[in-house]
Amino acid sequence: MRKTAIFVGALCAAAFGCLGAEVPAPVVVEKGVLNPAGGHVQGFCASDDAFYFTQMKTLYKCDWTGKLLKKVPVVCHTGDICFWEGHVYTSVAVYQGPDRGKGIIQVFDADLNLVREAKLEKSTDGITILDGVLYLGMGSNHMPSKEAHRENFFRRYDPKTLAPLGPRQIVDFGYMTHYGAQDICHDGKNVLVSFYRGEKDAPAFVAFDRDLKPVKLVRGFEASNGFDLLPRRMRGERPLYARVQTLTEPDPAKPKKKVISSCRLTYFEYADGAVKEIK
Repeated sequence: MRKTAIFVGALCAAAFGCLGAEVPAPVVVEKGVLNPAGGHVQGFCASDDAFYFTQMKTLYKCDWTGKLLKKVPVVCHTGDICFWEGHVYTSVAVYQGPDRGKGIIQVFDADLNLVREAKLEKSTDGITILDGVLYLGMGSNHMPSKEAHRENFFRRYDPKTLAPLGPRQIVDFGYMTHYGAQDICHDGKNVLVSFYRGEKDAPAFVAFDRDLKPVKLVRGFEASNGFDLLPRRMRGERPLYARVQTLTEPDPAKPKKKVISSCRLTYFEYADGAVKEIK
C-alpha cells in the first residue's frame, strides 16, 4: 500500500496532469524583445507549446521559458487575442488608413502566418472562444469612450467562417468603465472580462453568462494586459490562469521617463467568483 502511494505521488510530481500539479514558475520574456516605445502589452493567449502576446503593432510567440520564437508586424491597434484549435485569433481596432475606426478579426496559424480575416463595421477589443462561439467586444456605446460609461457593445461570431451569429448587443453592467472590454477569456462555463475601472469601487474583473449577463463581480483585481487559462498539462484540474504584467525601466536618455523593458507572466486561480493570486 505504501509503495503504491509513493509511486502515485511520484507520478503527480512529474507531471502537470493531476489536481495537485505544481504551479509553473513566473516567466519573464527575454530582454530586448519588446519595442520600448510600443506601449503596454495588449493581449495574451496560451497553447501547450508556446504563449503569444501583442503590443499594438506586433504579435509575438515565445516558448515557456520566455525565449522569442517569432514576431510579426500586425495592424495597429491589435489588442486582445485567443487560441483555439491551433490558431491565434486577434482583435483589431483600426487606427490608421481608410478603414480607421473599424475593426478586424485576424486568424493566424500557430507559426503566425495569417490565414484569414474579416473586416467589421465597428472597432473591436476583447476576444475569446467558448464552446465554438467567438465572443467579441466592440467598444463603448458612449463617445469619447475614454469618458466613464456603463454600456459596451458585444457580438458573437462563428470562429470558422467569421460570420456573425446575431446582431450587436449592448450590455449595461450597472457600473462605470473606461473604453471597452479590454481582455476576454473563459472558465469553460462563463465569459471572463477585464475592464478599466470607471469609478473607484467598480469591479475590473467580471464573469458573464453566455447571454452576457453579469454573474460574478471581482473587485481589487485587474488583468487588463491579457490573461488566459493555462493548458491542462500545466494546470492539471486546477482553475489556473496566467496574467501578463508589462515591465518598465528608466529611459537611459531621460532617467525620469519609463520605457517598456519586457513582460512577465504570473498566475492566479479563479473559481466561483473568487480570485487567488499565486505568489
